[in-house]
Amino acid sequence: MAVRLDHAVINVLTAMDAAVERFAALGFAPTARGHHSLGSINHLMMFEAGYLELVGLEPGATKVREEVASAPLGLNGLVFATDDAHALHRRLADAGVPVLAPVHFTRPVTIDGAEHTVGFTTVRVDPGYVHGGRVYYCQHHTPELVWHRPWLAHPNGADGIAEFVVVVDDPSDEAARYETLLDGVRFAPPHPDGTRCAALGDFRLTLSTAAAYLERYGDAGCSRVQASALPGGGCMGALVVRTASLAALRARLARDLHPALYRDDGDQIVIPARELWDCTLAFIGHASAYR
Repeated sequence: MAVRLDHAVINVLTAMDAAVERFAALGFAPTARGHHSLGSINHLMMFEAGYLELVGLEPGATKVREEVASAPLGLNGLVFATDDAHALHRRLADAGVPVLAPVHFTRPVTIDGAEHTVGFTTVRVDPGYVHGGRVYYCQHHTPELVWHRPWLAHPNGADGIAEFVVVVDDPSDEAARYETLLDGVRFAPPHPDGTRCAALGDFRLTLSTAAAYLERYGDAGCSRVQASALPGGGCMGALVVRTASLAALRARLARDLHPALYRDDGDQIVIPARELWDCTLAFIGHASAYR
């Protein structure tokens, strides 16, 4: 089966209440709060394929998920799908990819008044292999409890993740690592600015230099890229979401957000990282061309 995106993760640490309120103001319909058995909390914004996850920590919690607590604010998780986490772990290890042991965890969910348990097994890539944040695979044992159809509709028309942008010192070196990690995926030749891109169906993974990223997003970019040097050689810099109607999104933002909180470029609307816990979020229409 072809490698496919599962979801993207934004870490908001202990600011979950404010984060959910802001994403609702952007026209998303977040799911109810989930509580992971590992000690983290989340809200999801579901699409037919894939989803966006806000992850954080309950203030004062006695059990804390360390991989979330130690991660920086912002876009910090790129997650691919697998149907067999243990077989995947063996394949990656045999290919020389440093991977951590599979981890199983759960969270309760209520659907139509009935309590259920959602189960996952994840396989995390060692943080030193690729740069910028957490990269891992997720096997859903109960997908019907995650992709519940009433949760797929959003007032802003958002219906999928179009692109994930990682900013690294050396995109070509990083592309080679991802090609090993994502068996069968191949990156296109470098753009003149050094950027490397790979298509996974209708999703694009972009590996960008800091200069190219700042040319694209300017002061709407995340603070880690605007620093003098990339921390750890890279960071997860931007997420692009498709919407069925930029016009509907504009109306929503005009009603619920001050104009200074977003940038409307005509064919895309950008929410600066400073407004979203250091995550740059862009919206494009179905017919929009990439910049």
